[in-house]
Amino acid sequence: MTTTLDQRLAAVRGIMFDVDGCLVLSDAPSGQGGAAIRGAEAFIEQMRESGRRLCAFTNGTAQHPHDIAAHLRHLGIDIADEEMLTPAVSAARHLVRVYGDAPILAYGGDGVIPVLKDRGVNVIEPADHATGGASGVAAVVVGWDPDFTKSKLQFAAEAILGGAELYCTSDAKAFASQERLNVGVSGFIAAGLSHVTGRAWTVLGKPSAYAFDTVLETLGTTPQQTLVLGDDLYLDAGMALAGGALAGLVLTGLTDRATVEDAGPDETPDLVLESLAELGILVARADERAAAGNHGEVADQLAVEGGRG
Repeated sequence: MTTTLDQRLAAVRGIMFDVDGCLVLSDAPSGQGGAAIRGAEAFIEQMRESGRRLCAFTNGTAQHPHDIAAHLRHLGIDIADEEMLTPAVSAARHLVRVYGDAPILAYGGDGVIPVLKDRGVNVIEPADHATGGASGVAAVVVGWDPDFTKSKLQFAAEAILGGAELYCTSDAKAFASQERLNVGVSGFIAAGLSHVTGRAWTVLGKPSAYAFDTVLETLGTTPQQTLVLGDDLYLDAGMALAGGALAGLVLTGLTDRATVEDAGPDETPDLVLESLAELGILVARADERAAAGNHGEVADQLAVEGGRG
């Protein structure tokens, strides 16, 4: 079945929002400080009234997801604690499934260590084995750790050379910001460890399949029922297109229209939007047409097709 954009929008049952550049603009990661982007609050309210399920996914791990959600609510953006996702959440999901209770060496602060531990990961930290070796470590996970030191580098390198897999929560070079360049930390550390050990790293945050699967599990949707919204052509739209979801790119953050026009056909989002308010109009129109019976069976058909995949 060939479907129009209107039909695909009407079929959406769950929406993932990026934070920086999509909901909030700030000069700190994960929307710390800063202000809500105009139209974000109203659009989320509109989507909740439509019955769609929502979640937010930021690639920042400087803060605990619950703290990020609380700050968003303080700015008027209605995201519940359980709807707030970070790479630490998708990392925990993967690590438990693959390594069980094997020891995992993790770097980061409140946005990494407590999140992993709360979700059943057997986390060790360099301080736990300050005088011992790194043998027996199954994996090394690098998150937002601005206090990464030479001793941490030493311990992590020994673990990796001893057979531990190297994971990174996000290797994004920068995040959308108001004025200053908001540089990424996790990818910088992972690249340094790769330089020392000669081993490649695996990303567990956006745009990885691990992150996308975590989004689907949180929303309870199939890819065909999911809309991914963000300001990053690679992290957000790229993840959506690779996973078979509807890809929406807002031009309120990192990406401008000229960059989109230079993208290849396989990299171009389904929707390129000046604002969330513009998207709100499109969704309302699609819902009205669906309610009028123009394509009332599309959502059910897409759900069936998604179940076959």
